[in-house]
Amino acid sequence: MAKKPNESVFTPMDLEAWERRNHRGVRREATQMSDGERRRKRAAVLTLTIIIIILLLWLVSYFTTQFGDLVVTLDKDLGGKGIVLSETRDFAEPTFELNGENADGVFHFTYNWFEARGVLDALDDIDGSHNGDDYFAYTFYIKNNGTQVIDYNARLLVSGVSKGCDEAARVMVYKNGEPTIYAKPQYETDIPEEGTVAFLDDQTVYEALNEDFAPETVDRYTVVIWFEGNDSECINDIMGGHIRLSMLFEAAEPEE
Repeated sequence: MAKKPNESVFTPMDLEAWERRNHRGVRREATQMSDGERRRKRAAVLTLTIIIIILLLWLVSYFTTQFGDLVVTLDKDLGGKGIVLSETRDFAEPTFELNGENADGVFHFTYNWFEARGVLDALDDIDGSHNGDDYFAYTFYIKNNGTQVIDYNARLLVSGVSKGCDEAARVMVYKNGEPTIYAKPQYETDIPEEGTVAFLDDQTVYEALNEDFAPETVDRYTVVIWFEGNDSECINDIMGGHIRLSMLFEAAEPEE
């Protein structure tokens, strides 16, 4: 049969070329699908990573909040010399770390209200946590259960603060029944607030050397915290803020 004009003949070579082109197209399509799948997997991994990070940050915040407004610890040197802590004078459960319960939802307070409410004399008489409606209070003991006389340092530190509420905070520390009230100095003047001893710095409430702590001796501490309503820095901006303290007992360095 005669070939019509302009009619092409589909040869085996044409078929092979067509198959090669078709195969390349299939490979390109498969590569594009593979790239899309990889992008989806990367997005899924990134999303999961972000969720895990948020969850970890929430857990850290949660356990920090639940850990207490005052954490009391001994350094290992004191612990090795037989020094122990307790919430009770009988030391039925001696330990190396204590945690005061949170005081949540507190409002501003004044020192005079302690007397007006009849709780001032009782602040140092109750063991463990004894928070009021608008203040934090925690009493504990440190004892020399060892065999040698030692000297120890007590340091009370600000371990966490938000909204600048430490500017209006008052920290009253009883040691063996003797109270001292600490506060940050007046804003921009460095003059101590009335009736207080100024913080040593922004992070240190106070530091004290306790000498000749003999075997079987017990020191009693009570820490009381409130936001002083008469302080000029006790303003609406600090509402919802928090302050947390840590008290560290360390072996005193021997004098050279």
